[in-house]
Amino acid sequence: MKRYLIIFLAVVTCCYVSCKKDTGNGAPPSANSYMPVTAGSSWTYYFNEQGSTDTLTVKMTGATSTQNGHIYYNATTQSKKGGASTLYFTQYNHLFITRNLNYYANETLELQLYNDTASVNQPWTYLVTDDGKINGVPARAISTMGPINETKTFAGKTYNNVVHVMVEVQYDVGSGYRTSLLYDYYLAKGIGILGYNLRALNDFVELEGILSYDVK
Repeated sequence: MKRYLIIFLAVVTCCYVSCKKDTGNGAPPSANSYMPVTAGSSWTYYFNEQGSTDTLTVKMTGATSTQNGHIYYNATTQSKKGGASTLYFTQYNHLFITRNLNYYANETLELQLYNDTASVNQPWTYLVTDDGKINGVPARAISTMGPINETKTFAGKTYNNVVHVMVEVQYDVGSGYRTSLLYDYYLAKGIGILGYNLRALNDFVELEGILSYDVK
C-alpha cells in the first residue's frame, strides 16, 4: 500500500510519555493523544487520487519495532487497490512521527505531524530520511503548526477543535531547497488523524478522510 502515504499517523504515535499507564502493549493511553497507538485501535478512511477512489483500513497490531534507536508502534493497512502494508508511529522530544514507504518519493520518509510545544504558525525543519537524501538528492521537511481549533467535516460528520499541520517535503537540486510535496494534515485529540490533502508542485494529487474509527 505504498500509494497511501498516509496518514494516520500521523506523525506519530502516542500520547505523552509523562502518562505511564499500561495499555497492553506499553502504549501511552489514547484519551489525550493526537495519534493513539493502543493495540486493536482501528480507522477506516476514504481515498481519492485524481479521481480514482478507494477505502483504507489502519489497525494497530500491538507489536513494536526499533528503528534509528527509537521504538515504533506497528500498524497494518489494507486497501482494495493497494493491498496490505505496514506503517510505523513513534513519539519523542514532543514530536509525533510517522514512518512509511512514500510512493511518490520512492523512499521511506519520516514525517513529523505534530509538535506539542509549537505555537500557531511556528515551523520546524528536520531530515525526512535517515541519510538526509531522497534518491541521492539532499532533502528535508518543514512542518508548520496551523490553527488548533478548526472545524472540519469528513464523510458528513463534523469534528471540532481540529489541529491543522502543514508538511512540506523539499529537495535541493543545486539551487537551494524547494518544496515538491505539500501536505495538509488534520488531527483530533483522542481520535488521531482525520485526513489530509496532498499537492505536488501546487497540483492536486490526493486526499484522504475518515469514515469511522474505534480507538481503544
